[in-house]
Amino acid sequence: LEDGLFALAQVLRFPVMPLLWVCVVAAVFMTARALVDFVARRRERSGFTLNAWLRHGHVLDASESRIRALPPPLRSLVNTVESERREGRLAHGGLEHLLMEREEALRNGLTPSRMLVKVGPSLGLLGTLIPMGTALASLATGNLEAMAGQMIVAFTTTIIGLATGTLAYVVAAMRQAWVAETIREQRYLAERIADELEPITAAVAARKVG
Repeated sequence: LEDGLFALAQVLRFPVMPLLWVCVVAAVFMTARALVDFVARRRERSGFTLNAWLRHGHVLDASESRIRALPPPLRSLVNTVESERREGRLAHGGLEHLLMEREEALRNGLTPSRMLVKVGPSLGLLGTLIPMGTALASLATGNLEAMAGQMIVAFTTTIIGLATGTLAYVVAAMRQAWVAETIREQRYLAERIADELEPITAAVAARKVG
């Protein structure tokens, strides 16, 4: 039984090493994309505040120039609401459903970085313990050169796993703050849209009754 478990652990070494490389590529890609988004977000939000934007008029009848002044998530929300309103799909909780869908999509965008926070160090630990078993077996046979080589692999995988997890954590923390800010602004904007829709809905209902 013990020999079988040792052999199984050695077999697991083959997927662990490629997966660590996948984590490295994913962490670098996530970090680069987060930096690009950070620069774009600062440029788009330079001098922008939602309260100041709302003081210039209503949301539903906003001009194209005013809508273009919104950050992309809020601009997309306004355009989607206008499209749904023309189709008559905002009644009976349609606006709330639309807002919940957008919030769920924003939170789902955090899943890859959050997953890498745990997967990277876990794979690093696996990549540490598996070669250490081989190193101890080499020590038992007196093969110090092989033991040293396995210990180098063990410590290297630990470093890689922790590094990818740390990068993923930083990216996840940054994006969590952005998502929280966007969700807060979307909810506020949706409340203002709902207030503007109430008189329109009441007028339509009155015409139907008449």
